[in-house]
Amino acid sequence: MKTPSIVGEAASSAPRLAPEWLLESMLFVALTAPNLFFSGAYWFQTLHLMKWFLAMIPVALLSVVVGWRLLRRGPEGTAFSLDPFGALWFLLLLYAAFQPLWAPVTSIPTLVREWFYLATLWAAYVWARHDFDGRRLSLFLLAAALNGAVNVLFAELQIRELNGPFPFILPTPGHYIGNTGQQNMLGVWIAIALYGGAFLHLVREGSRREGLINLALFAVNAWGLWNTTSRSAYLSFFVGLAALSLVYGRLVGRKGLRRLLTILLILAATLFAAEGAGRGHQLVRKAAEMVRDVETVGHRDSIWLTSWAMFKKHPLTGVGLGHYKWNYLDAQRDMLRDHPDRDWKFTLWAHSEVLQFLCEFGLFGFLFLVGLGGWWLFSLLRALTRKKELSSAALWAIGLLFLFWFDALWTRPFHRIENVLWMSLAFALANRELLPVETAWSRCRPRALRALGGLVTVVALAGSALMIDSMVGDRKIAVAMRSRSAQTRRELLEKAHDHLLVRDIAAKQLAHHLVSIGEITKNREILLDGVLRLETVFRSEPHSQELRALLKWQGRLGRKEELMESVSYLKPGSYRIGPSSTLSGTP
Repeated sequence: MKTPSIVGEAASSAPRLAPEWLLESMLFVALTAPNLFFSGAYWFQTLHLMKWFLAMIPVALLSVVVGWRLLRRGPEGTAFSLDPFGALWFLLLLYAAFQPLWAPVTSIPTLVREWFYLATLWAAYVWARHDFDGRRLSLFLLAAALNGAVNVLFAELQIRELNGPFPFILPTPGHYIGNTGQQNMLGVWIAIALYGGAFLHLVREGSRREGLINLALFAVNAWGLWNTTSRSAYLSFFVGLAALSLVYGRLVGRKGLRRLLTILLILAATLFAAEGAGRGHQLVRKAAEMVRDVETVGHRDSIWLTSWAMFKKHPLTGVGLGHYKWNYLDAQRDMLRDHPDRDWKFTLWAHSEVLQFLCEFGLFGFLFLVGLGGWWLFSLLRALTRKKELSSAALWAIGLLFLFWFDALWTRPFHRIENVLWMSLAFALANRELLPVETAWSRCRPRALRALGGLVTVVALAGSALMIDSMVGDRKIAVAMRSRSAQTRRELLEKAHDHLLVRDIAAKQLAHHLVSIGEITKNREILLDGVLRLETVFRSEPHSQELRALLKWQGRLGRKEELMESVSYLKPGSYRIGPSSTLSGTP
């Protein structure tokens, strides 16, 4: 039977951008470690900080080495050329960097964090596309499967409230989330790991022993997937598996799909086991909700209508990278005027990455994304119709990209870098076989590529410095919030304010601190100072938490105009203003 061959481009004798051990070890850590760890009580951001560090710093260190080599040796000494997909992605980075010139950006820390996030994904894509050896993929996939299985074990302990003795497990008893921090995020991570296991069994890469280990891990992850009760994760996994099967069957033949039977049997057995263990009722209930309340699209209707209102308000400029959440309340106010029957709610995400991209980048940015996606799909269809021989690594990548982008229609996989870095790797492995290798620009502009190397080096160093600086600031906030001294807490929060990437967090905590002190001591001056700071925070980063505090105190302090502005964010008819500017019925 014909099987896909490995295209070993990265294993050739051409000069490398970075030593093989460095590229593979840094990518291995960034791709397989973050979902196992959380920050812990030592930090203020107890969940994400360590995940960001483990995902971004290895890519940044790799980028420093690669950028410096490219600057010194140029494309002649590194055989580097920026492929068209990478070049277009780089243009998107530039667009996001200059977007504050025309978009209503209000939070610089948010913009900077999100930009370095996007830049990390680009760097991982470009370096992996140039140098990653697809023959190493099975090791990465087995490590991801092991990571997923460990998270399933953690989740089983959490739901049984047995995680207490283990400080390395996220302390969330009763919740099936592992160390990912959220049920949907555990679902999508296990779907990624499970898809990798299905791929390894389908193409049978590795030894017989590795195959048995892979099937054992697959069974554990299948059990975990059903128990997350994440509908988006289920559907995304099966979309990815279907895409892999269609491409594999097209290139290899239907006989090559016989091994799928084992995969399907394990999935069915673990589903029945979950049902027998009493966990299946949640899955049945959620499935019934989707059928019964199909018009709400899983209770996303008001969120998506709000997103559409946000886009209509800034159709060309967008609201700015990372600023969807800071424009949500304002857009919801407009939405409720047109749809008073819809629910009032606050969320940080559009529950559709595509819709959120439309809101943040505007029409031109969205059309850019659609054009890029259309080009990729056309290239895939052309390769399939011509039965172009693809490596097994490329087959894995194609199915994973379908998994990611289907999940992106319903939830937010791109907002967790520990997951979305796998998308960068998938694009890298697929694109070097589906898309053009290089652009005419990259061939005739060696000086420009040297300059790109210098820029990458500087940006990677700056990003690493900002990451370390933010961790220092975050630690100050953590110490401040544990201090019993009001003065010490204020001093530490003011010091934390000097650290750019946590400046917004420090300002918010300081405002709440002053309001609390003013309330306890009955000191109107301190209380007013805190409320004024809260109003400043709310203007740059409108959040429901600050809105509730402002609704409580603006009336009591006689700030009637400001209170009426805050009230306008609520659903009409859900509140009543009393004679002394007191408010009742707030959400």
